[in-house]
Amino acid sequence: MDNSRLILTNRPESLRPLLDFVQKWARERSLPADRLQSLEVAAGKIFRRLVNYAYQSGETGPITVALAEKDPRLQLMFEDDGPPESPPGNPKACEPHNPVPHLNGLPRLVESIIYYRTADQKNRLVVFLN
Repeated sequence: MDNSRLILTNRPESLRPLLDFVQKWARERSLPADRLQSLEVAAGKIFRRLVNYAYQSGETGPITVALAEKDPRLQLMFEDDGPPESPPGNPKACEPHNPVPHLNGLPRLVESIIYYRTADQKNRLVVFLN
């Protein structure tokens, strides 16, 4: 397994392995404590949202997480196989102040948030942190 990618299930108990993965990745790159803390908070908020909203109630599915350094920013990517985030044509999906529902507080932590559907029908959420 590539040390910058992790596959989890959408279960609350997968939060601990996710945070362990983030901490290990940050240690390997000697990230300062404040950057690690921002990365952990962002990863935790996004993961909790995916546990609650990515799949139909009671359905188990994979969540892929990838981390990368894009100097001077950090890139955190989440991908799932659930249904699209918003129905097509939903005007709220395009509002710049709320690009992805259910992630209150995240925009203050990150520089940018990008959500899109991939060609193979996966949801992909990418955030960049300074």
